[in-house]
Amino acid sequence: MIVLGLSGAVNHDASAALYIDGKLVAAAEEERFLRDKHAKGKMPYEAVKFCLQRAGIKPSQVDVVAFPYAEISLKSPARWHYAKRHWYAPDRAITALFSGNRRYWRNHKNVMKMLDDLEIGSSRVKFIPVEHHLAHASSAYHLSGFKDKCAIIGIDGKGEYATTFFGYGENGKIHKIKEFYDPDSLGGLYGALTEFLGFEMLDGEFKVMGMAPYGDPKRFDFSRLIECTGDDFKVNTKLVNCLGLRRYKKDGKSYYFSPKLIEWLGNMR
Repeated sequence: MIVLGLSGAVNHDASAALYIDGKLVAAAEEERFLRDKHAKGKMPYEAVKFCLQRAGIKPSQVDVVAFPYAEISLKSPARWHYAKRHWYAPDRAITALFSGNRRYWRNHKNVMKMLDDLEIGSSRVKFIPVEHHLAHASSAYHLSGFKDKCAIIGIDGKGEYATTFFGYGENGKIHKIKEFYDPDSLGGLYGALTEFLGFEMLDGEFKVMGMAPYGDPKRFDFSRLIECTGDDFKVNTKLVNCLGLRRYKKDGKSYYFSPKLIEWLGNMR
């Protein structure tokens, strides 16, 4: 069986990987071919071409295409949590409930077009959408070599709605225990502060991490950014991870933090 895995569902770092009978034979990121860092807003056309060429197979030989973005049911707590936490932006809250999979279908349309453009055939191949955080968990667990039961934690900005994943792997299968949902995102919070410090979100976070050990933790108390209660936490959306009118805007650009963050920490760096 030939499986083509795609990435780029969250608008950055598009890539492709090709497996033949369970063995990885090729993988590449789109940015390497476009010479465009992170290849934001792009689908992995060139990465797919490279993988097929490297494996020496024709597009029509691909059996399965997997994509790390799936539909989230209205029965899931994810969409309800998003709507409740974004009460101050009613348009976003209503959209989450009544059109909560719009990004999935936008991604689906783009993938189907790419499969047809590359002559893989959208109507022929089997398409498997995978929940974003489950894909993250798989990339860690299934390549770890662990044979016994092991814990899995995934933290990023967000996928469909989930921002943090807790689960475990056992006998090759991943079991979900708990998830946290947008806007309660540690990755989003870190991205917001990355922007505040003058770096580009979804790019400069590693620079902030590298400089963090040289900072003085006594200068600021960041506890107001997150409220922790037992086994739950909430990000303070009056400061970061905010939408709409709450966001700080400058020179026509909207940022992932609010003017209240600037009132507290001073001007954006």
